[in-house]
Amino acid sequence: MGIAMDSPEYRIEVLTGSYEALGMVLDLLSRHPPFADWPLSRLGKSIRRQLRQGRQVGALSPSNELIGYAGWTPTLQASAELWIEDRGPLKVLERGYDAMAMTIVVSPQPGVAKALMRKARELNPDARWFFKRSYAHQLRGSRKAALFDRADRSEDSSGA
Repeated sequence: MGIAMDSPEYRIEVLTGSYEALGMVLDLLSRHPPFADWPLSRLGKSIRRQLRQGRQVGALSPSNELIGYAGWTPTLQASAELWIEDRGPLKVLERGYDAMAMTIVVSPQPGVAKALMRKARELNPDARWFFKRSYAHQLRGSRKAALFDRADRSEDSSGA
């Protein structure tokens, strides 16, 4: 696990594909909506793929407790555009992709989710990014955005 970012409260790393990492991620997600309501078969398949392929980052406390997770999948821009508009499923690709879709983001601590998403973009600077984000108990409205690579930040639709 390589350290990506440090803060006194947490560090961000690409997690290993180990059973321990799988258990830590599933434990975290099982405690936070909307993931707590997803069937284990659906959630487990996505998490295993993200861990195996290194397409995820985790935020770990100084005591190595997982306090945040973000996972993504390669896809096509056209598929991702339909997905963020709720007009079609996200097509997952192993080759021939031109975009990344952030499919899972969770952290109960303020600021950690944004740091996780920033690190994911740093790891894949040439990709166009898409994400949908729902907030626990819908205290805030859902957020959908398409983000361009770092060299093209002036075109970010999120203002981040």
